[in-house]
Amino acid sequence: MDTAVLGQPQSHFRFFDIYSSTIRDHTKNIDNEDVGLYKFTKPKSLDVYADLIIVFKYKEPVKGASKPDYEQQTIKAYQEVLQKLARVGLQYETRPSGNHTLFIFVLCPWAVLKREATRSSIHDWLAGVRVADTAETEQLLQPIKERDHSLDNLSEADRIRYINDLITGLPSEGGAGIYPDEHEYVESILPLHDKAFNKSWLKAWSTKWLVDQEDLTKIRDQFGEKIAYYFEFLQFYFKWLAAPTALGVIVHFFGTSFSIFYGVCVILWSVVFTEYWQRRERELSLWWGVRHVSKAEMRRPSFKGDTVTLDPVTGEMLPFFSPWKRWTRKMAGVPVILAGALALTTVITTVFGIEVFLTIYYDGYLKEVLIYVPMVLYSLAIPNVAAFCKSVSRQLTDYENYETHASYEYHLMQKVFIFNALTSYMSILLTAYVYIPFGPEVISTFQSYGLSFSKATIEPAMLQNRLKAFMITTQAISFATETIVPWLTRRAKVGAVKIKKEVSEKLKHESTSSDSSVEDGQDSEGAKKFLNRVRKQSELPVYDVNEDYAEMVLQFGYVSLFSVIWPLTGLCAFINNWVELRSDAAKISYNARRPIPARTDTIGPWINNLQNITWFSSLTNASILYLFHGAEHEPRLSLGMLLFSLLVSEHAYLALRSVVGLILDSIPTEADLNVRRKEFGVKSSWLSRLGDAIGVDSVAGMSVKGVSTRAQAAEVVAAEQPAGLSSRSGDVSATDDIGVQAIRSSLKTN
Repeated sequence: MDTAVLGQPQSHFRFFDIYSSTIRDHTKNIDNEDVGLYKFTKPKSLDVYADLIIVFKYKEPVKGASKPDYEQQTIKAYQEVLQKLARVGLQYETRPSGNHTLFIFVLCPWAVLKREATRSSIHDWLAGVRVADTAETEQLLQPIKERDHSLDNLSEADRIRYINDLITGLPSEGGAGIYPDEHEYVESILPLHDKAFNKSWLKAWSTKWLVDQEDLTKIRDQFGEKIAYYFEFLQFYFKWLAAPTALGVIVHFFGTSFSIFYGVCVILWSVVFTEYWQRRERELSLWWGVRHVSKAEMRRPSFKGDTVTLDPVTGEMLPFFSPWKRWTRKMAGVPVILAGALALTTVITTVFGIEVFLTIYYDGYLKEVLIYVPMVLYSLAIPNVAAFCKSVSRQLTDYENYETHASYEYHLMQKVFIFNALTSYMSILLTAYVYIPFGPEVISTFQSYGLSFSKATIEPAMLQNRLKAFMITTQAISFATETIVPWLTRRAKVGAVKIKKEVSEKLKHESTSSDSSVEDGQDSEGAKKFLNRVRKQSELPVYDVNEDYAEMVLQFGYVSLFSVIWPLTGLCAFINNWVELRSDAAKISYNARRPIPARTDTIGPWINNLQNITWFSSLTNASILYLFHGAEHEPRLSLGMLLFSLLVSEHAYLALRSVVGLILDSIPTEADLNVRRKEFGVKSSWLSRLGDAIGVDSVAGMSVKGVSTRAQAAEVVAAEQPAGLSSRSGDVSATDDIGVQAIRSSLKTN
């Protein structure tokens, strides 16, 4: 295929011409070679025709550097990328995009895609990721050239994943070795949005109260299991929120504040929810064929082994990093994490103290203005401190040197979640356990030193007001930043481009770069519009599903940890999540780059975070109920009884979790039964084939379970014995039987 070389543009956009003519003429006027190449590689949507786009960015040389040398270095790096693509059989074409950016459009031929699909299927089968029945196993073992229909049911997500794995895979494993995070010039690898799918997706979900399983399966086929797991979890969580929502409404309007009954129900709900989600998680991994997918995960390019050792199982020479050394590095990072958590706690506590003082006790000069100081301090300090903590977490995780992406992401998110939880919950914890119980004593101490304060009543209602503010404002800000702000930003950019175009036309001045002039002079109007869409998508932020997981898990914490304070917390979460399910769909479709599909069999570290929050909820609910239930003005402050209530609540939680887990594990799902059926079919088939080898007739010697029963085996042995030998199943009363003679001799009978 023709390729674009830097500085030597092509006469036309060949990908665009082939794709357009294929749609228009149904492969008429296209060479047979091109038909075979593109017939099965083009996606179904008319808006997308490149499988993936590599964004290649270069900069102006620094002052004092040789511009010709830098130019040759950039050209060499660009040509190396093309050579790597060609080495693995991928087709490509380049178009400049201005601002020192090149778009390398990548297409995967049918033969290469079939090869990758076959290799991946066999790898999954050998690793135990998927269970193949007899017919599927025979199909897997056929030569590639005979597997003409192997891609008939290939999803968009799998197709893009195969190609991305081929590009980013290690050269030792057959990949091209192009790593966006490691390469100096490769900024990212970009799959294009399917506009038709996105439009139908949003339209379908906006008209439904509940999203059904078929809708979620479509998401899995389009974006992969990792994104599908998030939407499945969000829908699952939304349904389960109906229980605390309904109960919370009843308790709030007809019950008492700090209800013990409601607190116990919330703990029970949290335990059953987390355990049942684990069951659902396993069920999905079986239905989607991703069970134990971590066994088939590729090694991270940035993983560096200390030595190269021989794998005792496969005999391969693989890089090895000592687990003891990793644990040493993890232990060395603990003080850093604790220091970051302490710094974040100090900032939040300081801002909290200033806020309490200015809003409640201060009556002096400029109070109307000063009461906004804590909010300004919080807005300025927290994002910077949190960003710094996240940066430190990433550096520590890099230092720990994990082998796979899943393990790296797991440990990174665990560190980040600590800081997110402190930011979200610390203010409420300070109010519940410091300010309300000990505030009066602190004020009295200050007054004893001659400091005057205005009189203010400290009561549990303050705790409820703070939780209301956090639930309402946090969710409103989240919705605005995810939906409204990106929409306004896009509108502003469109307006700016329109004004710039009008000014340019008035001045009759072309303000494009040399790269853009090359692009405009060569491509058709349709190609220019397409390149403009690609450029806009490349400027969008990368979608990170972990940010949405963090938001939902933190919200779960508000419900399970603190909803006993304000029972309508569940109702706020319920309403928010109905909107969140659709706003997240819009965010993926319009406000972020299309995510590269990835496989997983779990929601990753977030299930552990859910369980940790559930455990902590047994402590917060018990302590809050003890402190404030029935206490209208002052909380109870008996340390012994508080510790006793915490001990009882925690042990009840542990017992409840064990019982619920045992019950759910004992009930098989339909997915479990389906896997067992496939395993039974494979075993029966192979045992039937081995019947002749072990001397058992395949029909008479095999039971329903696929193995010979004792009775069937005895019949086979008896039939094969020579005529002169006695059978153990014969007449035991015969006088010549040595056993009968021994019995008669010992009992001294005739």
